[in-house]
Order: sequence, then C-alpha cells, then structure tokens
Amino acid sequence: MNIRLVQFSLGTGKRPAAETIADKIVPAIRAQKGCERCEFITDDATGDYGIVVLWASKDAADASYGVINPMLQPALAAAGAQGTSIRLFEVYEPKK
Repeated sequence: MNIRLVQFSLGTGKRPAAETIADKIVPAIRAQKGCERCEFITDDATGDYGIVVLWASKDAADASYGVINPMLQPALAAAGAQGTSIRLFEVYEPKK
C-alpha cells in the first residue's frame, strides 16, 4: 500500500476555496482504480489544507497521478495555493 499526501496553503478565511477544490478533486480520486480511501484535511486557523489518499499499490497511485494532477494543478492555481507539496509514501506494516 501507498499513501499520497498533498499539502497546500490558501491562507486564512479561504475555506470556500478549499471546499471547491475538495468537491472537484476528491470524487475524481475516489473513482480511480486502486483508491482505498481519500480524505480532504483542513486547518482553517492556519489556512492549510490537504488530501490524503490510501492506494492499493504504487502502480495504482502512479496511474492516477496522470489523471488527477492535470485537474488538481489548475484548481490549486485558481485558488492561489502556495507551498504545494505532493509526495508518495510506502506504508510499512510493523511485524507483531
């Protein structure tokens, strides 16, 4: 499994802009093959937002990137997002 973490800042008072991004991007991600879970995260006090996606595999995460990123980047630009970070992490399952 892998987790894609997208983080960005819109500044304070921008919750409506964040919701516009979430309403467009989250359903598109959830529709991708291999998406196990997708959540939009918020910190309205600081104006920081993000998307956390659990993928069944790295291949699924990589395949979705080509579909989602062309939708995500214009949405972030339109909202004036700053400090955008997009990272993919492998999930490690500890042994008992």
